[in-house]
Amino acid sequence: MKGFLQRVFTKRRETPITYDEAKEMAASPDAGVRGTLAQRHDTRPEILYFLANDTDSSVRRHIAANEATPVQADVFLTDDTDDSVRGSLAEKIAHLSAGLTPNESDKLRRMTYEALDKLARDQAVHVRQVISQTLKDIADAPQPIIQQLARDAESVVCGPVLQYSPVLSEDDLLEIIEGSSGRGALSFVSRRRNVGEKLADAIAASSDKDAISHLLGNRSAQIREETLDQLIDRAPDYPEWHQPLVERPELPPTAAGKLARFVAENLISVLERRKDLKKDQLDAVREVVQRRIASGEFEKREAPAEEPKKKAQKGAPAEPANGKADGKDAATAAAGEEEEEPAYDKAVAMHAKKKLTDKEVAKALAANDVKFARAALSVLAGIPPEAVTKVLNTHSAKGVVALTWKAGLPADLAVKIQVKLGHVPPSQTLNPRNGNQYPLSEDDMNWQLEFFTGMTTTGLR
Repeated sequence: MKGFLQRVFTKRRETPITYDEAKEMAASPDAGVRGTLAQRHDTRPEILYFLANDTDSSVRRHIAANEATPVQADVFLTDDTDDSVRGSLAEKIAHLSAGLTPNESDKLRRMTYEALDKLARDQAVHVRQVISQTLKDIADAPQPIIQQLARDAESVVCGPVLQYSPVLSEDDLLEIIEGSSGRGALSFVSRRRNVGEKLADAIAASSDKDAISHLLGNRSAQIREETLDQLIDRAPDYPEWHQPLVERPELPPTAAGKLARFVAENLISVLERRKDLKKDQLDAVREVVQRRIASGEFEKREAPAEEPKKKAQKGAPAEPANGKADGKDAATAAAGEEEEEPAYDKAVAMHAKKKLTDKEVAKALAANDVKFARAALSVLAGIPPEAVTKVLNTHSAKGVVALTWKAGLPADLAVKIQVKLGHVPPSQTLNPRNGNQYPLSEDDMNWQLEFFTGMTTTGLR
C-alpha cells in the first residue's frame, strides 16, 4: 500500500505530457532527456520497453528501477551487460516478489518470478547481494530463491538470509551447516534470533571457533546444559569464548567454578557479581580464586613481559648463583610443579603400577580432568598423545570409539568419552550393542586408528 501511494503522489507531481511529446523525448540525442522520460510513471509501456534498448546505461538503469516498466522489459534487462543495470533491476523485482512461487499461473507473475530466479544466479556478486539484502527479512519471500541465496558461495550473499530470513526452517539450516564449505555460514546461523537446541548442538560440535563464540554471545540462543558444559571444557584453549561464557543468561550448576579456574581476573569479578549463582556456587568460585591468588597467577599475568629482559640488561642476575630461586618465587614454583604434575607422566607412572584402570578414567571424566583423561587414553592405547588429540579434535564418533577400544576400556565408557573428550553431540554418539559390546567391528576400529595415526605421522594436522 505504501508503494502504491508513493506512485500515486509521484504521478500527481509530474506535469502530464502527451504521447507525441513522449515519443519526441525518447528520440532525443540527449541522454539526460531520455533518462527523465525513463523515470516517469506515466510513460507508456511501449516507450519504456523501447528505452530498455537505449545505448546509454544510465537510461537503462532508470528503466530497470521504474516500477511502471512492463515485465517484458524487466526480463529483457536480466541479460543487460551493465552490472549496475541488473543491480537496479534486482532491487526492484525483489521488492515486488513477496508471495511469488515457482508455479505461478498468471503469465506476468510467472515472468517476474523467472526474472528474479535468474538474477539470484547472476554472475555478478553485487546483483545477488542486492536480492539477498532485500529479501532477508521478508516472511513470504519465494522459498526456492531464499534456498538458493543461502547456499551461495559468497558470504555477502548467503550471510543476510542465513542470519535473518524467517523462510529458512531449522531443518534447512541444519542441512546447510552440514554441507557448508567454510564460508562463514555457521557464524551467520549462530547469530540468528532464538537459535534452537538442535542448531546450537550442531554449531557447538563444529571446529568453527568464531561461530561458537557468536553462539555463546547470542543471549537468545537455547544451549543445553550438557552442550554448555562441553564448551566450557574446551574453553581454556579459546580466550575469545571466556567473556560470552561468563555472561551467558544461565549457567549449569558447576559452570562458575570451572570457569573460575582459567578466565582472566577481570572476568572473575563478572562471575562474582552474577545474581543467579547460589551460595555454594559462589563459594566454589571464591575458593578457586583464592587458590589462584596464592599461586601468584594473577600477579604473573600483570607483570610486564619485558621486565626479566630489562633486569638482565642492567646486569642483574637472571637467577641466584646456586641455580635456585629463593623466597616467594621458589615457593610459587614448587607449588606449581606439585599442583601441575604433567598429566602424561602421571598416567605412565600409574600404568606401571597397574593402577591406571577404567575407574580412574571414569573418575577423571567426572572431575572434568580432561588433560589426565586424554593422557590415560594415550598410555592405555599405546598411541602417541598427538594422535589421540587428532582423533578427539575431529569429533568423530567412530574414531573415539576405536580409540577407547584400543585402550581396553569398557564400551559403556566409550559413550562418555565421545561426549566429554570428543565433543560428539549426544544425539550422534555410537552406543554399545547387546549390553556392553562395541558397536563397530574390529576391522573398522583398526582402520580408524590406522587412518588417524597415519595422518599424524605424515604431518597432516
